Order: sequence, then structure tokens, then C-alpha cells
Amino acid sequence: MSARKRLPMTEWYNPIVLVRTAIRVAISTVFGEFADRREAMALANAIAAQPPDESFDYSQNAPQDDLWFDFMADTGDGWSSTFAMAQLVTQPAWSIDGHDLPRGRLLVLGGDQIYPTASAEDYRNRFLHPFEEAYDQVKRLPASGKMPDLYAVPGNHDWYDGLAAFFNLFCRRRISTPSMAGTSRPGRVIAGRQTNQTRSYFALKLPHGWWLWGTDSQISGYIDQPQVDFFQFVASTWMDKGSKLILCVGQPNWAYVDPSAPAKQFETFSYLERLAGLAVSEDGKSKEHKLKLVLSGDSHHYSRYFEGDIQYITSGGGGAFLHPTHQLKNITFNWRYPRPGADAGPPDRHVERNFTIANEGAAIYPDAKTSRGLTWRNAAFAFKNVGLTAIYCTAYVLYNWLLDENAAIAGVKSLTAAVGGASSFWQALGLYIELSFVSPAPTLLFLAGMGGYYYLADEPYRTLTRIGIAALHGVAQAVMATLVTCAVLMGVPSLFGAICPAAPPGLVNVVAILSASVAAGFASGTVFGLYLIASLNGFGRHWNEAFSSLRIEDHKCFMRMRIDAEGALHLYPIGLETVPKGGGTPETLKPHLIEEPIVLR
Repeated sequence: MSARKRLPMTEWYNPIVLVRTAIRVAISTVFGEFADRREAMALANAIAAQPPDESFDYSQNAPQDDLWFDFMADTGDGWSSTFAMAQLVTQPAWSIDGHDLPRGRLLVLGGDQIYPTASAEDYRNRFLHPFEEAYDQVKRLPASGKMPDLYAVPGNHDWYDGLAAFFNLFCRRRISTPSMAGTSRPGRVIAGRQTNQTRSYFALKLPHGWWLWGTDSQISGYIDQPQVDFFQFVASTWMDKGSKLILCVGQPNWAYVDPSAPAKQFETFSYLERLAGLAVSEDGKSKEHKLKLVLSGDSHHYSRYFEGDIQYITSGGGGAFLHPTHQLKNITFNWRYPRPGADAGPPDRHVERNFTIANEGAAIYPDAKTSRGLTWRNAAFAFKNVGLTAIYCTAYVLYNWLLDENAAIAGVKSLTAAVGGASSFWQALGLYIELSFVSPAPTLLFLAGMGGYYYLADEPYRTLTRIGIAALHGVAQAVMATLVTCAVLMGVPSLFGAICPAAPPGLVNVVAILSASVAAGFASGTVFGLYLIASLNGFGRHWNEAFSSLRIEDHKCFMRMRIDAEGALHLYPIGLETVPKGGGTPETLKPHLIEEPIVLR
């Protein structure tokens, strides 16, 4: 077995990571549209219409008439956080805030099992190894019942290799039929858990009329037709009338809908949440299935919304960097379909959808105050993300080299001679700006930078607003870089001259330009961090960019659930405030309930 690497959190602003991820996204998006691997898997692993596969039936095998199961999403980033969460779901039992919570009979992984992109090596190092080490601790304990099962739905990061590694890991099981060549084979055993699924989506039969659907919406929110056919068949044929549904989806679309343009984020999800309710029996009558709970990851925090009697929970704290919560808000918008189980509404079928943060807005973790305070760590962005700072430094070296050439064109020996020889800082500033327009090259470089800020701006629908954001950010960067560069160009010659009096002017110019470019790079990195702080704390924008830069390991979470003897579903949202360095041991972990248990009937 290969050595277990303990990898740090992904550095999202590392240029190499950015380029590799961009390439994977582009390739997977193109090939995902033209060669969807889900359809090939559906043909290779046909699901028999009758009877349903017993491996997915948990309705009769719950000890003491209770079925315990877990939901966790967004694993496979840094070792310490993933290992700590693997311990939480692997240990036989926990006593948390007065509740005895035994390990789940099954663990459902809710997407993005790996970061930054999917590959066999990254799954091995970032996902398998921390879970295997957590299981090694359990193997030393007395055996406790049947091996638990493991299911996984893919997120966008799992899709970045076209699901190749995901299928090999979670969908190895093969079911042969008389009409198919080949033989059956079992699923893999992963860290003491048995995999049963044959596709990237599945339906689990739970006790007392409960069902759990795990769905796969690819990268762009596309649901393939074989998947639709499968769930329609499950709802109309396998599920008894009036069944209760837990739906696992790839993204918490309800939390990030733009009320002015809801279709982009909400179209696919709306279809999925209504799918079970559309089922009819052979005589054409409604099966009257009820959606009760929607679970998602993708956002790396805990939040619980509700609409009517349906709970919408995000629990993406399985190990990836923390996402903020203080930008979350209640969402209201008009939609052409009512929520599942609601009346049809007015004749034009445009009804108001209302998603409200539960517990009077407090059902989020970490709390809004903590989240807002963590955002201020971006003041040190330039030092926390030296990869992006290095890009800034390189860009300014190029820009100042072009100005040095412009100085020669203008009849001045060098950029340092022009700016450093000024009688005042303001004169130096004017000379620096004047040199920027001697040739078009510096202007073109500046415009390219402004284009980058336009692409970055977190405003996908309002073009003028996006231009305004980009202009403000770009001008702030230019002003800060110019001021710092001029100050350094004026100060370095005298300082360098004092240290090395015999230094030739050419060397002094090179040292001054390099020093000014590095100083301007760190200044721009700082401005970028301040931009993220202002965007998130002031306007709720750039929540992903502002926290991916921080790579916070703490404030993790997962969901433990129980269906009791009376058929009630109990939800226990579990948080881990601090992740010990190296993942700690079970004794060093201090899990707690994020909020009081929620009961659904």
C-alpha cells in the first residue's frame, strides 16, 4: 500500500492549482455535454424493474427498530480536517450534549468528496487515507454488528475527470442479468464500509415509509434522461402511496437564488424536488408522496431553511475549507411552480417561494458574528496567498520594464533616473504616469488587468454594475501600486548608494525596479484582500473567494439521523468547533450539537 501523505488544505490562489483546475473544468464541461458517462453506466448496469435490489432496502434491518444513518459532504481537502471528521462518523458512538448517538448503519456522502480536482491519486491521498486511518482506530475495538454501508453522490469537483475516479471508487459493484455478458461483482470496501451503488445516483428504502434519493446533477445542473426514468419508476412503482422523501442534491440552490433571475440556479432543483410528487399509480391516481427534507453540501457550513413543512439543510462541513454564513438571508421570489405539496396557486401558476432561515435566523454555523469576524483575516491576504501575490509582482516587473523602455524612448537613461531624480514625490508621480503613455504597451497591459477584474466581479446579471465594480477595484489597485512604486523608486537609489557606493547605475535601476515591483505586488495583494472584505461584509458578495483564501480548517459539521420505532425522523446536526492539528484522536475531539434535534413526521 502506498504511503499515506498528510496533505495541507488546497491553496486555491496558487497559480498552478488555478491553471490545472481551469483546464479540468473546461475539459469536463465540454466532454460532460458530449459524452455523459452516466448514460454509459446506465447501459452497463441496468437496474431490474422488479423486484427492487435488496441491497438498497433498510426498512427491515434496523436494530431495536431504530435506523441510524449519517450525511456528510465536502470531504477530501486538508488532512487534519478530513481525518477529524472521518473519526466522528467512524467511531462506534458519541455522547453529545446529553444525547447518545451511535454510528450510522449507512453513511451518505453528499458530493465533492475530493479537492481540488478528481483523480485516483487525489482520492487516495485526500479521501481514502484519512478515512482508513480513522478506521484503523476502530479496528482495535470490539466488533459491533454488521459492516456499515457507504453511498456517495458526486459534486462538481468529482466531475472534473468525467466521474472516472468516482465510478471506480464508489460504483464498482456490477449486477449481471441473463441478457448481459459478464459476471456480477461486489462493490468496494472503503475504510470498513461496503459500497453497493452501481450508478452515481440511487434510491434507498428506509423504515416506516421513508425513502432517500441521492441525485447527480453533473457540473452544469443537467439531469440525464436515464436518471429521470429511474426516479420516476421508483416513485411510481417501488414507493408505497404516501411515502416520505429525503432528497440529496448537489447544491443548495434555494440559498443562492437571485430573485430577479431565479431560473439559472433553480430550474433543475425545482424539477428534482417535484419529481416524487408527480408520480402516479397504474390507475392514474397520485401516489401522494411527500418531500420532507432536502440535504446538500457544496457550501462548507451548516444552514437550515424551511418552506412550509419542508426542511432544506446544507451540511457541507466534511473537511473542506470553511464557507461564511453571514451573507445568508431569507429568500423570496416568484416561480412558475408551487413548492411540493402546496396548492397550484393562481391561474398563471407563478407563485411566491419563500425560503426562511430556521430558528429565527440562528440555524447557521458558524454564527453570523463569528463568520463576519473571520472575514477580516483577508487583511493579510498578500501573505496568506503568496501565489497570487507572486503573479502581481511578476505583472509589475513587466509593467515597470515597459516603462523603463519608454524612459529610453523619451530620452531619459532609465525609469529610476526619471522618477528617482524628481524634486518631489508628486513630481515623481506625474513623471511615472506620463511615461505610461509614451508607447501603447503599458496601456494594453493595464486594460488586460481591468478585464481580469471585470471577470472577477461577483455580478453575473447586471453588466453596468459589474463594469462599475471592476472599475473601482481596478482603479484602487492602480492607485496603490503607483504610489508604492514611486515611493520605492525614489528611496532605493539613495539607500542602495549608501550600501554600495560603487554600484553602476544599471544595477541600481534593476534593483529599484525589482524592489518597487515586489512592494507593489504585496500592496496589490493587500488591496485584493480589502476588496474581498468590503464585498462580503458590505454586500454579501464573493463569499467563496473570500473564504477559500483563508483555508480555515475549523467549524466543521455533519448530520446524524435516526428513524425511530414510531416513524419519526430525528436530525442531530453536529459541529466541531476546533480541528486539532493532525486531526487529533477521538479523545481530543469535542463535538457538539449545532442546534437542538429537529423532528420530522
